[in-house]
Amino acid sequence: MHFYSPTQGLLSFEEVVRALFEFIREEPRCDYRLVIGTDSRDFQIEPPIQVFVTALVVHRIGFGGRYFWRRFYRRESSDIRGKIYQEAWLSLQVSQRLMEILRSYPDNHLSNYRVEIHVDIGNAGPTRTLIREVVGMIENMGFVAKIKPESFGASRIAHRHT
Repeated sequence: MHFYSPTQGLLSFEEVVRALFEFIREEPRCDYRLVIGTDSRDFQIEPPIQVFVTALVVHRIGFGGRYFWRRFYRRESSDIRGKIYQEAWLSLQVSQRLMEILRSYPDNHLSNYRVEIHVDIGNAGPTRTLIREVVGMIENMGFVAKIKPESFGASRIAHRHT
């Protein structure tokens, strides 16, 4: 699993985790959020493909943050429900992998943070009927779910790279 950093280029997932630690060590007294969000886009070519971008964000509340992103392609096309579930699943995969790595580091404080999964759904538009089930799925996996307008990890950061 590799991610891109706007400042550091291509990084392994372990390098991303080290960069998260370094960023927090710069200002250890600040408050932080760990955010993971995925957005997608359809390309109507032959055959049609869907592009999914997952962003991993460390937000220093009130003072900016850093983010890393990865891209995933899928050849088959799906309806809006299938896309939203694929976005949520990709975010969950990254979140679970992140927590596995964080728990393996002795005396780290990152595992004390609750990871927020930002989903590109909201109360307006065709995705409103999916809110309860997608949020329930994420929360049952032990993560915090955020939807629009609070889901900047998906609707702003990941969207930037789709």
